[in-house]
Amino acid sequence: MPSVTISSKRQITIPAEVFRLLELQEGQKLMVSVEGDSIVLTARPTNLTKALGGVAKGLYGSNRTQVDEYVDQERDSWQK
Repeated sequence: MPSVTISSKRQITIPAEVFRLLELQEGQKLMVSVEGDSIVLTARPTNLTKALGGVAKGLYGSNRTQVDEYVDQERDSWQK
C-alpha cells in the first residue's frame, strides 16, 4: 500500500500508480470524507445529475399507478 506525507501546507501528493489506476486528471476535484480513523478521497463525478440518476427509483412506487396513489395520499394528508 503506497503511503504519502503531509506537507507543511497540509498537502499530499497522490502516488502516480494510484493516479493512473483511477484515471484521475490534473485539476479534478475530489471529495474528502472521514470514516472512523481513515481519510477517504473520492473522485467527484463530473455530472452530478447523471451520478445521482435513479437514486430514488422505486421509492414512491414501482409504476405510475403506485406513484399516483402515493401522491394522492400525501395531498389528502395536507388537507386534514
